[in-house]
Amino acid sequence: MAGVGLTGRDRPKVEVGLLRKRQSKFAPAEINLMSSPIEPEFQKIYDVVRAIPRGSVLSYGDVAKIAGSTARTVGWAMGNVDGLDVPWQRVVGADGYLRIGKRSPELKEKQHRLLLEEGVEFLENGYVDMAKQRDAGAPPPVPQTLSLDLDE
Repeated sequence: MAGVGLTGRDRPKVEVGLLRKRQSKFAPAEINLMSSPIEPEFQKIYDVVRAIPRGSVLSYGDVAKIAGSTARTVGWAMGNVDGLDVPWQRVVGADGYLRIGKRSPELKEKQHRLLLEEGVEFLENGYVDMAKQRDAGAPPPVPQTLSLDLDE
């Protein structure tokens, strides 16, 4: 899950050296965010994802709300967990869809398999049963290192 192709309007608001380089809107650049130190915003996201219990999932939006970020930034962070101890498979679309399938059918299958091994239940259409996930309990606690002061 190395680099992410980003174009003008898709750039994250976090400041990563390579992302600040001007790119033609007609020539998306292949950017590996892991080529630089982990951004603090990504680290907050990774801390939240690490706190998701085995057998549970959160949506990109849920993770974003807890981390004080955006769902899109959570997606970029999950696309760059290569080599990190982050259970990326536990983050899915709000409707239960395995969004990574847009990037790679192989990664979607891997995510599906990993979640099944953890006991996550799926609907017949292949989506995570989000109603059961929400009934199972509240989102994980916010890690101690995070600050949710959104007025900063």
